[in-house]
Amino acid sequence: MASVDHRVDTGDLPVLDSWALPEIFLTGVRKTDEQEYLATARTPKAHAYFTDHRTGTIDPLFLLECCRQAGPYGGREFIGIDPDSKFLLHSCSFRLPGLASPAAAPGELPAEIALAVDAGGRPHSRAGARKVSYAFGLTLPGGRLGTARIDVRHVSNELYDTLRGRRDPAAARPVAPAVPVEPHLVGRTRASNVVLADVVVDAGRGEARAALRLPSDNSSLFDRSYDHVPAMVLIEAARQLCLAASARISGAAAKRTTLVAADFSFHRFVELDAPVAVRLTAETRADGHGMTAALPELRSFRVEFEQGGEVAAAGRTWTTSVRTAAPAAGREMP
Repeated sequence: MASVDHRVDTGDLPVLDSWALPEIFLTGVRKTDEQEYLATARTPKAHAYFTDHRTGTIDPLFLLECCRQAGPYGGREFIGIDPDSKFLLHSCSFRLPGLASPAAAPGELPAEIALAVDAGGRPHSRAGARKVSYAFGLTLPGGRLGTARIDVRHVSNELYDTLRGRRDPAAARPVAPAVPVEPHLVGRTRASNVVLADVVVDAGRGEARAALRLPSDNSSLFDRSYDHVPAMVLIEAARQLCLAASARISGAAAKRTTLVAADFSFHRFVELDAPVAVRLTAETRADGHGMTAALPELRSFRVEFEQGGEVAAAGRTWTTSVRTAAPAAGREMP
């Protein structure tokens, strides 16, 4: 079958559902089969959110965001997804052992990322909705980064209004942001990117808890059109609590620790106007899912998000130590 090339235009930003990021990171998309396509994205040299970390490696959530852009963009262009539909993340997972490799070192960035996308996860539809599973293989010029998967529902505006009870986004007032924990405790350099407050770690029991903090004026994390807490903010909160807990539980400094894998399921909408508790439990044995040989310092955690007495989202995370951390000052935005 002949390939079809698409250049990604900034006018497609609403279609990509990129939650107010200042850039589209995709640079091109090319169809390779009925349900498969190849996307490319470029790492930013500097970004207020995605390069505000202390490890010096590519941010795994940047890679997940590239997947969030590449999957639905190709879905619209190649498999008939309605361009006006909304994008709801049901679950996601990634395994990125290549983040600890020399190919992902700061001296090699910025770099072009290739994303091989398979949208053949038996998509099916019902009135106003279409479920699709997007699978990704991610590589850098210097080597393979790993794999990811996102399971989504593309829903019509009418169905979304029904699911949300026709809530007015302007009426959903976020809980006032609490005082953030010190950024260095969660691997950050800027307080504006910290999404946790009141962190408590019980190293003896291998547990931690925190309150979700919503810096709603951070345009990299929130958009005015959102009437709920984005799933990516929850994953960021899980990552930050893992880094804070690792330092106390296993002595792994946040600035030398990176998230390399995760599995998350999102059970219900997390509302903006009610408190959210984040809870973490360190696992005594890190089931490495084939990553243990490449990442001998692998650690795993279970994380839950509770709101109104119910678990709204839950998952597992895996972290590892990186050998060399970039100077924090070199990663800050002016």
